[in-house]
Amino acid sequence: MFKYEAWESEDPKICCNSTCFNIEIADTNESRQLWLMYRESLSDEDWMLFIFDQVWTYSFWMKNTLIPLAWIRLDSDLKIVDIIQMEPCKTEECPSYKPKSEAQYVLEINQWLTSEKWLLHVWDICELINY
Repeated sequence: MFKYEAWESEDPKICCNSTCFNIEIADTNESRQLWLMYRESLSDEDWMLFIFDQVWTYSFWMKNTLIPLAWIRLDSDLKIVDIIQMEPCKTEECPSYKPKSEAQYVLEINQWLTSEKWLLHVWDICELINY
């Protein structure tokens, strides 16, 4: 795992596989409900991190989400336990994506990044910085 002494900014980041990314934090019920709805794009270096109060099998859906996303689920130690590819849903009825295991954190990123650019895998360890 990549180690660092300090960051020049106080912006929150997450580091996985020796690469660090800016994150938006969704740690309230309101911010988790709105998440990436209605956004037309998401930078390859900007991710959203959902922080839940407890470890659980939280399910998500993609209603009003316009971009394909990957849902990277992390346990309480920030170890990747699951990666789910999710498709946009612009209709009233959207499928719900239910995980196979419990997690406390969920990273959402552009779908193609998990396999083509950053090569994230189950059991990789991530680290939060400036949070």
